[in-house]
Amino acid sequence: MTYNEIITLALSNTHTKAAQVSSTLLKSAFNIARGELANTIIKDVDENYFFQIWKRDAIANQTNGEYPYPEADIDSPGMMKCLGVKVKGNKNDVNYTPGKEVDIKQLPRDWDWYLTNQPKDHPIYFIADESIFIAPQFVTSDLPDAPSGNLQIKINGIAKLIELSVGATSAQILIPTDSHHRIAIGMEQWIYKARKMAKEAINSKNEFEIEKQNMVDELTNRDNSAMCATLPSDINLGYGE
Repeated sequence: MTYNEIITLALSNTHTKAAQVSSTLLKSAFNIARGELANTIIKDVDENYFFQIWKRDAIANQTNGEYPYPEADIDSPGMMKCLGVKVKGNKNDVNYTPGKEVDIKQLPRDWDWYLTNQPKDHPIYFIADESIFIAPQFVTSDLPDAPSGNLQIKINGIAKLIELSVGATSAQILIPTDSHHRIAIGMEQWIYKARKMAKEAINSKNEFEIEKQNMVDELTNRDNSAMCATLPSDINLGYGE
C-alpha cells in the first residue's frame, strides 16, 4: 500500500471525512504508527529486518578516521545502528576486509597511533556519536587518482526510517507489506482524539497493541534452519554404553 492508500484506509476505518482532520495530523499519525511498528520489529523480532548495506567513499587523511552514519533521503534510508564495517585498504583490493570493533577506552595506545600504525590487513573501528572511526587512516596512495566514487568502505547496519508524506510509495514505507494495514489501525487513535472521541481512541489503541503482537507472531522464525530434526540422546535412558 502507498502512503495515500493507508491514509484513505485510516479515514475509512474511523468513518472520518478528509475535511474533518488536517493533513498535518494525518501525516503525524502515519509516521507515529509506522515508527511504532518498526520499533516493535527491531525490538521483538530482529531477524535482520531493515538490514541495509551502504558503501562510502574513503577519504585521504580524514580527521580521526571519522565517517558519519549514512544519512537518509527520500530514496535511501539512513542508518540507525551499525552492525559491521569492511574496508578495501588499497585501491587495488578486490575484496573487502572485515574490521574489528574495539572499545577505545580499553585500547593501550592513543587513537592517533592506530590511525598511522594499524596494519591495513587488520583494520579496526569504534562507534561514537553516530560516527564510525576507522584505523588505519586512508592516505592518498590508498585511493584512485580520481578518488570520488571509490566506495572502499562497506557498512552493514539497520536502516533508520525517515518521515514520509503524500506520494510515498509502498517500497519507501519499509514495513513488510502484509502489515501496511496496521499503520492505518495505529493511526485511528490519533484521528479519534482529534475528533474528541476518547472512548473510541482508547479502544483503537488497545486494538493496535494486539495487532503489533500479531505482527510479531507472523514475522518471527522466518528462518527455521536451526530447527532441524535430530535423534534424541539415549545417554540418560539406560541404553548407552
